Amino acid sequence: MKTINVKTFARVVLIVMSLIFTDFVNAQDGAQIFSSNCAACHKTSSAKLVGPGMAGITEKRSKTWLKSWIKDSQALIGTGDADAVAIFKEYANSPMPPFTQFSDGELDALIDYMATLGGGEAGADIPVEEIFYTDLQVTDGKKYFTGNKAFFNGGPSCITCHNVSADGVNGGFLAKDLTDAYSRLGEAGIMAMITNAPFPAMSAAYANNPVGEIEQKSIAAFLKSVGNNPVQSISSSVLLFFTLGIGGFIIVLILIMIIWGKRKKHSVKEAIFTRQLRSVN
Repeated sequence: MKTINVKTFARVVLIVMSLIFTDFVNAQDGAQIFSSNCAACHKTSSAKLVGPGMAGITEKRSKTWLKSWIKDSQALIGTGDADAVAIFKEYANSPMPPFTQFSDGELDALIDYMATLGGGEAGADIPVEEIFYTDLQVTDGKKYFTGNKAFFNGGPSCITCHNVSADGVNGGFLAKDLTDAYSRLGEAGIMAMITNAPFPAMSAAYANNPVGEIEQKSIAAFLKSVGNNPVQSISSSVLLFFTLGIGGFIIVLILIMIIWGKRKKHSVKEAIFTRQLRSVN
């Protein structure tokens, strides 16, 4: 019987233990990454939230594809990838924020964690803890949103492009209404959108003027407040539009009436025609 070399056996044991420990650490790290960055929009079951559930996702997509999607979904969509385009359309063209800050190791840990979720309805959803904000955060958030308080780094206020159903807010209509943004995205999703904007115009606007973390949290606080208590009324900007439209229409009618009143009531030839009729009679 062949004797097992003790040193060789020890090396094998160390290697196996190292692999097991590494996998465990990666799973733990992946769970933390998921909880901090993904749980606001994705469930760990197959149920949909803002985006699709993650149970069984590693069985449907390759690790390479998942890395590309997580890093920058819009870039992958831009390549014409059929699966990426289909998912984008399925979720009403709602873009997922890019996570270009993730290292390959973090992506591996995240995907390894998602692989533990299994398929079907497997996996208990990680609860997203409700976040409570102070009145000051809500007030500051409204000021940042409307531009009454400037961002520290000088970025444009949210109202430039966005609107919400709130008193005293007459926002722009160049981008999506954000009244229900908090219920759809949560704090993590909102902060991810601000930090890694998937929209070219927004990304360019804040590229050199990043919004600070405290400012982001204040905006999230304001949007949560708005979502919980939306003002069901027509914004004053819409009312102004209709008022100006109706006012302009009335002015045009008055001008037409004035011009029409000064018109010639009879043709030039009418007097001649009348004289001829008299001479005949």
